[in-house]
Amino acid sequence: MPVKLIVAHNLAELRKARGLTQSELAEKFNYSDKSVSKWEHGDTMPDIEVLKQLCDFYGVTLDYLVTEEGKNRSSMVKGKQRVANKWAITALSVSAVWLVSVVIFFAGQILFSEEVWNRTGWISFIWAAPASFVIMLIFNGIWGKSSWRTILAILLTWSSIACIYITLGLFLGSGWELWQIFLIGIPLTVASILWDHVLVKNKNEPKP
Repeated sequence: MPVKLIVAHNLAELRKARGLTQSELAEKFNYSDKSVSKWEHGDTMPDIEVLKQLCDFYGVTLDYLVTEEGKNRSSMVKGKQRVANKWAITALSVSAVWLVSVVIFFAGQILFSEEVWNRTGWISFIWAAPASFVIMLIFNGIWGKSSWRTILAILLTWSSIACIYITLGLFLGSGWELWQIFLIGIPLTVASILWDHVLVKNKNEPKP
């Protein structure tokens, strides 16, 4: 790639990373926004003095600005930012699940008798676990890694079975004797592993 286009790309990425418009950058260096636009489109290139000023302003070296390493590094930084944003969104969604559990818990203290709710109220926190795994599975399906899919599916399976077991035990009394319900998790776990294996295999197979 011509040096002029590499410089243009790097200048545009650095400006965007600072959250500046072309007009704001032009004002800082006493240039018109049209000049900055031409720099970032590769129509013209700033002289060496302006390039040095830009490097000092952005905190990069001249070598960074005129080589594709700068371009690749900018892409890498943007990639890390996207990953961080995805994790943040997932974490916020899971936090919302637990917030709902807290609201249900305190609402139950108002609506039900103290004796009943002290014995069963904490069940809202128990069910927040599988609900959290459902949220994580959804976001994983949108933008996550396939290696997490099986783990999340297994965690969802066993946490759901545990919640059913505990709920039956609390509300039915005799539910504690239904420990056999955990046997359901074995075939479901095997099915999750095999299903993920099939998906990965189909994804890796060359298309005709």
